[in-house]
This record gives sequence, structure tokens and C-alpha cells, in this order.
Amino acid sequence: MHPRDLVHDNVQLLSMPEVCLRIQQLADNPYADMAEFGQLVIQDPALTTRLLKLVNSAYYGFPGRVDTISRAVNLVGIAELRNLTLAMAAMEVFGGLENEHFDMLGFWRHSVYCALVARFLAKQARVLHAERLFIAGLLHDVGRLLIFSLLPDESARIQQRMNEGEEVCAAERGELGFDHAQVGYELLSLWQIPKELRIAVAFHHLPDVAEEARLEATLVALANQIAHQVETLAKENATALRDPFGGFTNPRILDDTELPIIEAIPAVYWTQAGLSAGVVNAAVAATAADFDEVLNILYSV
Repeated sequence: MHPRDLVHDNVQLLSMPEVCLRIQQLADNPYADMAEFGQLVIQDPALTTRLLKLVNSAYYGFPGRVDTISRAVNLVGIAELRNLTLAMAAMEVFGGLENEHFDMLGFWRHSVYCALVARFLAKQARVLHAERLFIAGLLHDVGRLLIFSLLPDESARIQQRMNEGEEVCAAERGELGFDHAQVGYELLSLWQIPKELRIAVAFHHLPDVAEEARLEATLVALANQIAHQVETLAKENATALRDPFGGFTNPRILDDTELPIIEAIPAVYWTQAGLSAGVVNAAVAATAADFDEVLNILYSV
């Protein structure tokens, strides 16, 4: 089986909601105006509600309350609207795929945290339209979700191999002949996501070999590693935290996380991103401030 087959054999199940797809297409039209975007959004009541919640959250920090979709669209802009609707649509698509062996909430907690870190790192690296990296971070592991949901028997064997110490991509390739990063690339291709974001997802475990979009792939790889390390360290210090990802409430714990996180990340990633490992603490602190609110808004399907 090719990873493309897994996606295209389930096109009906995995198709993006029509409103979101039309927003993605309209965003590629240089002649589209903001009113057209607003008219599309209001066709989906759930999307309308969550978009208004998000633009009124501390994540954006706009002065005054935003009560209309037209104002919300004008405030966030087309690029950010495209990302937000895609994030919400992705969670909606996967809302019915949960199985008893997969922790859906845990999956999205990791994904949202990774998305926020990727967006922060992209800003630090002065990436043009840094908000794009939120989507790449959010969707970096969707291939895992598809494999777990659509190939449960193979997934059980993959998990067994991982329990025995095998790295996730190696275990997947051993059972399937491909890995979740490749599956993610194929799904994002189906969704017509920009190529550099697809490449970032495809190479988030091996950013140093990406021939294109290496910076984007590296930023997602860094965000993913930081997210995994924060979760591990938070669990080890669970009594000092309100939630493994929900923010470090004790400054001493935040300071203590810096060294093990840095040690776990290949030095070449920092070089490729043009960043210093000293940014880890700032990334963790900034992400903690937004995590709970963004997760609660997005994960409300």
C-alpha cells in the first residue's frame, strides 16, 4: 500500500467541509474581498461561533469585543482566517474517528501545543507570515491519527514495536512500508494545503534532509520536540502543575525544564532555524499563556 492509497481510498470520510474548502480556494484569489469571506463563514454556524470565540480570546488580545463576523474577518486578515478555518475543519473531520485505543484529547493537546510553539519560533526566526506555522504544527501528526483510525490491527503492532523501544517512524515503516509523516503529506495534498506546509509535515522527523521548505520543516521539528519534552517533564512534576501542557505555574519548574529540553534536540536544528537554544524558555512561557484557551475553543467539535 502507498500512503496515497490510504487517503484516497477514504476520500469521502476525509473530505474537508465545503465551507472551509471554499475559503481555502477564495484565499488564493487575489481579487477576492473581505465581504466574500464573511459571507462564507456565516454559512457554518459552528465555525462562526468558534471564530468569534477565538478572536475575542486573549490569544489575539483585540481591544473591545468583536461581535460580527465581518469585523472578525477584517481584524484577523485573510491569511489568518484561512489558517483558523482549516484548524477548525481538521478537528471536525477527525471528530468521528476516535477508537478505544487512541487518546483523541491527548493527541489534540499535543498538536495544539506544538502549533503554538511553531508559531512562536517562526516569529523569532522572522519567517514571513509566521502564522502559517500554526497549521503545520497543528497537523504534523495527522498521519498517525489516520493510521490508528483506519488500520487498527497494524496500529496495535506498531504500538507494540514502540513499546519495545523502536522509534515511531521506523515502527510504522516496518509494518506498513511508509510512516505517518508521508500519510500527513498526502492528506494535506488532498486538502490543497500550500506546498511548503505539506513539506514541513512530511519532514518534521528529518528536517535536515528536506530539499525544499527546510526552514519550515525545522521549525515544526523543533516545536514537536519541545512539546514532547514539556509533556514528559510536566508528568514527572505533576504535583507542581495544573496540567501537563497547561502552563508552568511554578517559575522554578520552568527554569528546570530548559536543560533537558535543549539536550534532547539535535544542535543542527537550531543552526538550520537560525535560532539559539535559549529561546526554549520564552517559547514555553508564551505557549502556556495561550494553550488552555486555544485548545478549549478548537477542541469543541
